[in-house]
Amino acid sequence: MATLRKIKGNYYARVRWSINHKQYERIYPLLAEDDGQADLRLGEVEEKEHLIKQEIEIAFWWLIENGERTHQVIYTLAEAVEEFLQHLSRYGRKQSTIEIRRQTFKNVFAVISPTTPAESFDNSCINKFIDHYQKILTPNGINMRLAHLKTFSNWLYDDKEIITKRIKMKKMKVKQKDPTYLTADDIHNIWALDWLDDHYKDVFRFYWETGVRLREPYNSYIKNGSWLINTENKSGKTKRVKLQPHHIPIVEEIQKRLEKGNATQETFGKYYSTKFKEVARAIGRDDLHFHNLRDTFAIIRYLQTRDIYEVCKELNHSSVTITEKYANFTSFEELEEDFPGDVFPVLVDRDLKKCRMLTPEGAKTSSPPMGSEYVIG
Repeated sequence: MATLRKIKGNYYARVRWSINHKQYERIYPLLAEDDGQADLRLGEVEEKEHLIKQEIEIAFWWLIENGERTHQVIYTLAEAVEEFLQHLSRYGRKQSTIEIRRQTFKNVFAVISPTTPAESFDNSCINKFIDHYQKILTPNGINMRLAHLKTFSNWLYDDKEIITKRIKMKKMKVKQKDPTYLTADDIHNIWALDWLDDHYKDVFRFYWETGVRLREPYNSYIKNGSWLINTENKSGKTKRVKLQPHHIPIVEEIQKRLEKGNATQETFGKYYSTKFKEVARAIGRDDLHFHNLRDTFAIIRYLQTRDIYEVCKELNHSSVTITEKYANFTSFEELEEDFPGDVFPVLVDRDLKKCRMLTPEGAKTSSPPMGSEYVIG
């Protein structure tokens, strides 16, 4: 925050900041006649402090020769970005979302000067950004940032009325990748790992049977002994997941371990993701990551329901477009070979409301034994 200094009877505003442990400082004469006037002008310096720290030249009105109340020569792109981020915060965007947007604009400012007039933001700026980052970021990474820039440009057009026309942005062409998932053989191989603690087997099973994201159980509660309720998820909507009886103690154990430990949720989640990666290597599937447990759920549910909209709803996706990747990559015949009926990990009959649990013979597990049946929901 800017500080007020008085030197030899004159008032000054001092702005100090550091970058990579290097100190920077700007001093602005306030030309104030008394303390009250100095405080008012100090407040105006503080309003522009975020721009000063980006080394943007600010012409405060009392420093201009004719004395006109001109705060800034131009409305810069950097100032527009700060106002836009405040706009997002005002309308309920999460702080994590805002920080991701801020990183996007840092990428932009590596190519386009932050002192560029906001009214000059156009397709040429977008093209410079793409040309610079094509060899640095993946096409998906560029597309994510282009989506952020499109929202920003729409705000400049609709809310600020600074640019005269909407900016049309073409996304980078991305080769569609097939989802990566565990097959029935992979699941059986995991169960056959003697060195793997039963807790981890149960946890991994919980994730591929429910499709929840890694951290969702941490911020959830169990309702009526059969529903997992999560209000802090990626979509921002309340998520309800139907649980089976053997899921309840797993969720409770996860939450108990999180509560007892001193780790953050991020660090705690890494324990499970790191262990799963170790398991993936052990079964010869180095390509697998923890999120593929969720993909496995999606694949199984799509095979069972043949209804991509139902899968979209169960995954709590904001749009079926996100879910379509599970429908476009392969045939049902190929999926049925990966999950043959007699070894299907969890086969739910929606009509009979029964679930048959199939576990490799001789494998240790604290979950229901092989062949057990129970009524669901």
